[in-house]
Amino acid sequence: MEAVMQKLVLSLLLCLASFAAGAAIKTIDFFDHAKVKNMKVSPDGKQLAFNYEEGSEVRLAVMQLSNMQIKSSFAFGENKHVLNFHWANNDRVLMEVAEVTGNLVSMQGTSVDLYAANSDGRRRTQLFQTNMSTYTILHLLPDQPDRILIGKYHWAEKNGMRAFTLDVNRGTERFLDDQPPGVVASLMADNSGTLRMGIEFIEGKEFDQNKAVLHIKQQGQWQRMELPSRRVNPLVQPLGFSADNKIAYFISNFDLAKGDRQGVFAYDFDNKTLELVARHEYSDINGRSVAHDGELLAVNYAAGIAEHEFITANHPGALLLAGLKNAFEGQKVTITSFDRKGQLALFHVSGDRNPGEFYLYDMQKKQARYLASVKPNLDVKQLVPMQEVSFAARDGLALHGYLTLPQQQSSKLPLIVNVHGGPYGPYDSWGFNAEAQFFAHHGYATLQVNFRGSGGYGEDFQRAGRLQWGRAMQDDLADAVRWAVAQGIADPERVCIYGGSYGGYAAIWGVIKDPELYRCAVGYVGVYDMPLFFKGDGSDASRSRNIGQYLSSHVGEGQEYLQSISPVHNVDKIQVPLLIVHGSKDVRVPIVHANNLRRALDTAGKQYQWLVKEDGHGFYQVANRVELYESMLTFFNQHIGQKTPLPVENHAN
Repeated sequence: MEAVMQKLVLSLLLCLASFAAGAAIKTIDFFDHAKVKNMKVSPDGKQLAFNYEEGSEVRLAVMQLSNMQIKSSFAFGENKHVLNFHWANNDRVLMEVAEVTGNLVSMQGTSVDLYAANSDGRRRTQLFQTNMSTYTILHLLPDQPDRILIGKYHWAEKNGMRAFTLDVNRGTERFLDDQPPGVVASLMADNSGTLRMGIEFIEGKEFDQNKAVLHIKQQGQWQRMELPSRRVNPLVQPLGFSADNKIAYFISNFDLAKGDRQGVFAYDFDNKTLELVARHEYSDINGRSVAHDGELLAVNYAAGIAEHEFITANHPGALLLAGLKNAFEGQKVTITSFDRKGQLALFHVSGDRNPGEFYLYDMQKKQARYLASVKPNLDVKQLVPMQEVSFAARDGLALHGYLTLPQQQSSKLPLIVNVHGGPYGPYDSWGFNAEAQFFAHHGYATLQVNFRGSGGYGEDFQRAGRLQWGRAMQDDLADAVRWAVAQGIADPERVCIYGGSYGGYAAIWGVIKDPELYRCAVGYVGVYDMPLFFKGDGSDASRSRNIGQYLSSHVGEGQEYLQSISPVHNVDKIQVPLLIVHGSKDVRVPIVHANNLRRALDTAGKQYQWLVKEDGHGFYQVANRVELYESMLTFFNQHIGQKTPLPVENHAN
């Protein structure tokens, strides 16, 4: 296998050698739509399905593997994205479709409909419309090729999730008689498609003080097992089964009173025992690899550089995955799918200097075949490494982040602090980042910090960000700048802050709270009017049933307090130039926030630039993306820039 992998890597390098060395990369090559986002092989190994970006949409196409010819494609209309897809059988493809208005929109709470179609494009049918209920695919039931197992949750009822089989041709449902008792939040089916576990949360007196109960199918009977939790509101998420169905795996933090990063637990049905089998020192789990027979092979971790941990290291699929990881050392390798016999494995490779490629590995021939690249026009030889960094905040809290430096430069650099959105849950991770690479290509260092409140580092770390808008979360960013200056990386006279969504708020608040640190700021689709945000700004999120309770517990309440952390109400403290960017079609953070900030800046006589495009929460149209980043580059060049910046290659050619 090692020799085969070496040949595979060599062929990739020869392919990349066709780029002209040293030529400036066009802006569009960084920010163009993905030619392929994900790819999966059919159960019989004869076809490939993949989704790709086109205009405002994400579509799906099916390709014949023998000749690599497209045989069908599926589009669902403006802003409709095929988020995920599955082979229901050799001829029928399932597509999970949602409306997405911007590339910064979180999928949490988004309505996702389910469609099916034949691989030749015929018999397209809507199987499930998320209106009064939502669904989760529990099992594809390969022994019942015309049906799948779903978990269904009715919004208006209080019965929790219930299991149904769904006909993939007609969309008819059949209720399963054998369901776990209780009001379960999630269900687990084994590799035969039999329900074996339900997870129930018993509500406590307060908003987030739940207990977790497992309902386990043991010797034909449902048995109740309350997890011996050392914390209130423990996390419990289904993960999978062993191939022989004797072990169920789930993610949880119930065993930790403090330092609550997620672990993988194994429940042994024969011995009725529960065991912790994997846990990172400080990071949560953000992915898994599963074999063709359902065996859980490995889990991936959110932090670090391509970190993973094997669960069943001796399985043939795990041996293949280990070989691939050795061949593509220092990169992320994920097996997206197997054929049903386990002879073909389709895998994805990506890294900080690799936007992503897909390959098909033949287990019998021991050969890997290159299939497609996510960004085939990008000259990856000119990309630079992304480094993991860590430091302590002023109160001693350990913080982690990522630093991207321009080629052959490491000290006294102009620095862009790039703040992620959310703020609660999302996080920055290692891998290809078009923004960081674009700015590095033009001579700028980029620092991304997972401030308190970010996901990926345990619930306690995320909870530490509650009620810290403009306070400790902002201090973490300031501490990151001071760390970069103390390390000699950043020139203290050339630091700007930029971010989107919550990051847009943090960028503008940064120059208000810490004016000595920053020479400019870019606010991108940001929240700027905090009283309006709390009162209701017309966003899609503001219509959520629990939004008031959520904002009170996470942001804070009271007019005086909200004004004290509101950029709109503190523009008099701004001393540096701003670039304000927004989408006129933004439904997550409506443009009223940018308009109110603009009005306040005009009243105060402050210096700013303004860019509004007919786009959503994060620009999705390629032309708008190119204009955004070329405008940002010009702005940074003006205020912290290089003496001899590279020419900007625009999207016209």
